Amino acid sequence: MKSLKPLSRLLVLISALALISAYFIPLWQILMWAPQYPEGLEMKIWINNLSGEVKTISALNHYIGMKHIEVEMFPEFEYMIYILGFIIGFGVLTAIINKRFMLIGFFSLIVMAGIAALVDFYLWGYDYGHNLDPTAPIKIEGMVYQPPLIGTKVLLNFTAFSGPDIGGWVFMVVGMTLFGVLFYEIRFNRKVAAMLALPLLFAFFSCSTEPVAIEYGKDGCHSCKMTLMDNKYGAELVTKKGKVYKFDDMNCFLNFYNSGAEDPENIAHRLVVDYTQPGTLIMADNAHFLKSPEIKSPMASQIAAFEDYEQMKKFKKEYNGIYLAWGEVVTQFK
Repeated sequence: MKSLKPLSRLLVLISALALISAYFIPLWQILMWAPQYPEGLEMKIWINNLSGEVKTISALNHYIGMKHIEVEMFPEFEYMIYILGFIIGFGVLTAIINKRFMLIGFFSLIVMAGIAALVDFYLWGYDYGHNLDPTAPIKIEGMVYQPPLIGTKVLLNFTAFSGPDIGGWVFMVVGMTLFGVLFYEIRFNRKVAAMLALPLLFAFFSCSTEPVAIEYGKDGCHSCKMTLMDNKYGAELVTKKGKVYKFDDMNCFLNFYNSGAEDPENIAHRLVVDYTQPGTLIMADNAHFLKSPEIKSPMASQIAAFEDYEQMKKFKKEYNGIYLAWGEVVTQFK
């Protein structure tokens, strides 16, 4: 088997040593927001421990029948330090032996470890959100509370986010670096690379899931067909296939959202316009909403969205309004 080029060998060694940081920084994070916790609650998942407001989150979840979150419920914590040690050792050995087949093995280990971690987290979340105590104080028939694997999800009046923390990003950067090294080592034929790149570029640009700015005075509301005119209001849904729906008011937005016309799992972005920053789209899940008769929205929802919590409080006092979190706004239009 061919030996690695000097640059590849150096990058492999740096990548392996970079993984040592995972022993000292959190790998994953779960964040939660609700009206009574506007600043949010957080739980950090380390290689063999949990930190953050674990007791508070566990106590809140216990009301709906979920198990108490404890380090002991994760048997993975007992052996993950050894698995990581093996991966780091394999990476260092790859740099020492200096053979391409070892690089392929090291990259494969990183990919398999990432997939296994996601599958393991999904299975834990499924069990945690489905196997509820039937004697819990709060029980809603047919309701399950599986936390999101990656991304944001509304659970009753809580908005939950799950995603990589610093350690998780380190793993992803290492994986991408090793993929780049592999590509560099194999040196694809330019014509072959071009043939592969063209469809990938086409797919990227034709299926962009990036939000699209609302053009007031031109765009029409998907639901009521009225032209969007007031730039203090508006909302947008973007699907994972890149389809964009625009709305002039929260009632049009949420009537469509709750209709099931688009599966929530297929939605990439839920966006609303910030009342204090006309025309500026913000994430609906993290926004703060205010309902008041003083809010003259286009289709009379009487709801405005705010990115800044302090700004919302200011208008709440001025308009004598009611503060709503994203989950509460959604249920109002069901």
